[in-house]
Amino acid sequence: MENGKGFFGKIEGLIGKTLVPIANKVDNQPHLTAVKKGMVVLTPVLLLGSMAAIFPSIPEFIQTSGVQNWFETYGYIFDLITKATLGLVGLYAVMGISYFLSEQYQLYTIGSVCLSLIGFLLVSLNVDENGNIVSTYLDSKGLFTGIFIALISVEIYRFFTKHKLVIKMPEGVPDFVSSSFELITPTAAIGVLFIIIRMITDSLTGGVLLPQVIMNVLAPAIGGMDSLWVIYLVLVLRLTFWFFGIHSAVLSTIISPIIVQYLSENISAKAAGEVLPHVLTGGGMSAYANFTGSGVTIGLVIAMILSKSKRYKKVGAVALLPSLFGINEPVLFGVPIILNPILMIPFIFGGSLVGLLPFVFMKLGFLNYPIFDPPYVPVFLEGFLVGFDWRSIIANGLQIILSVGLYWPFFKVLEKQELIREQHVEASKQSIISDEDEGLLGDLDF
Repeated sequence: MENGKGFFGKIEGLIGKTLVPIANKVDNQPHLTAVKKGMVVLTPVLLLGSMAAIFPSIPEFIQTSGVQNWFETYGYIFDLITKATLGLVGLYAVMGISYFLSEQYQLYTIGSVCLSLIGFLLVSLNVDENGNIVSTYLDSKGLFTGIFIALISVEIYRFFTKHKLVIKMPEGVPDFVSSSFELITPTAAIGVLFIIIRMITDSLTGGVLLPQVIMNVLAPAIGGMDSLWVIYLVLVLRLTFWFFGIHSAVLSTIISPIIVQYLSENISAKAAGEVLPHVLTGGGMSAYANFTGSGVTIGLVIAMILSKSKRYKKVGAVALLPSLFGINEPVLFGVPIILNPILMIPFIFGGSLVGLLPFVFMKLGFLNYPIFDPPYVPVFLEGFLVGFDWRSIIANGLQIILSVGLYWPFFKVLEKQELIREQHVEASKQSIISDEDEGLLGDLDF
């Protein structure tokens, strides 16, 4: 046992020297933090867009003349909502990312957002032969372009302010007027820069816009995220971070833009009556991969509730309700799972496999592809809302059974150790009580 602890201690030390510093730097890096926060801002946009794509399906289930007539007359509203949300998701991403990055730099936030939008629109918009604006790349196809341009535009603004290349108004001029004049020179620089970039892109590609060029370059990486093997590796990496006490959100900068794009493309395909292309979305990650919490720890909670150990029984009782809403911090820190060598294998590798199972069902056609990212709702309901498929309840039920079977033998090792400890504590208490009784009797004899 000591050798095992020594080996694990070496692994822990190695992680502490290598992975933890990198994770901390990633978590504190201003550009990555801005991207992470900017992706979170898209949550209500995606939620509203998902709902707009779902409602047109109502006449399929409620086949009455009133419902049919209403949707024939006002169904365009849902298409409008979809275009105003998912159709502009790249634009919203630019706004969110530029806002949070400029906030970290203590720049004029509204000005930074405007500068970024100018740069994004200059390289993303097109005009047809009738002079009408074509906004094809303002949706998820322009998402990665928007990320890059938001970061570049704010950095240009920061460079101009840092080196005093802005127009300064005299003291006494209101701040909002002074800040607006400061934007003149960086606006000109950004306008010239992105017009030149557009001209160069046009000449090299024969008229292909920058967002499409970036999509073509990133296509292998973006498409590869939807592979079951890649999803499993992502889950293993996320749980490895958690196991060593690092929040898995450090990976969201890389993962979030891709799953946002996947959800947007699924919803657009649903609205167009096409085959849905992706299994990986934020809703799927929450409802399936993180079912009852990272590592699908409901099996461990059930094992603790049934435990003979008083401590584990209490932890299980406390952890049950949060687990039903996908929150398992009481398990991660209460058992604990974090840095617990006995639970390393079931949590990281087993939890990833159990979390992957519903995605396998999707690929096999046994489960609907995701079209909705539901807000925090209880388990079972969340899985149903992701793809509006009652079979998700069966998939989640199977995950519970597998989770119990996965964690049970490992927990029994912990339980045995805890019962021995509790027996020692109880024996010590009895010994103290006996000593006190003997002392009391001695005083009476005296």
